[in-house]
Amino acid sequence: MEPAPAPGVVLVAIGGEVDLVAAGILERFLLGAVAEQRSGKPGLIIDLSDAEFFGCAGLNALLAAQRRLERTGGWLRLVDISTAVSRVLDANGMNTHLKVTTSGT
Repeated sequence: MEPAPAPGVVLVAIGGEVDLVAAGILERFLLGAVAEQRSGKPGLIIDLSDAEFFGCAGLNALLAAQRRLERTGGWLRLVDISTAVSRVLDANGMNTHLKVTTSGT
């Protein structure tokens, strides 16, 4: 986790290979980060620029975190997604369901 860009917001950078095993770890980590949010509208920014492989299990981890945040009025944003992540989002029709942006850097 990186330093918070704003109160109630957590910034997480994910890189490497997010396969079936890593996705389980990722989901537990993201849900833990969400659970620790004490803000009225908690936010989670996930930098995926260094993800070399991203499987469907990784996508499920992101969706689980997003659902949990939305139940509490929070939000999730993906930033600077890699080509590997983009392919999975496109192939599963999630490129509009998950909000994706660029950091502008």
